[in-house]
Amino acid sequence: MHGLAPTILAYTPFIDPISTLWPGAYSSPWFVNVYCLALISALTAVAYKAIRVPDLSGPLARAMTSFARHVLMMAFQIFLGVLGLGVLTHVLVFYIVPHIAPA
Repeated sequence: MHGLAPTILAYTPFIDPISTLWPGAYSSPWFVNVYCLALISALTAVAYKAIRVPDLSGPLARAMTSFARHVLMMAFQIFLGVLGLGVLTHVLVFYIVPHIAPA
């Protein structure tokens, strides 16, 4: 066997779910923060816009294009909003609070 095959065959999802396929996943803050946030933003936008899209009348291609555009805009807004809140929290905790209440 060559390459990735032994790793995939040795994969045990309930014992080591991600670490076998991506060894540095749990030590990387980008895995937890950015990738999961993007996925959750997209899924939330799809679930919300599935019942709230203003008009899906007309040909199927135009309706799906409209739906995709609405979902992408909302997912991008959610992503930037939560990422911005995370950055503001980081700045508050690590830079502002130590000046207000030094240890």
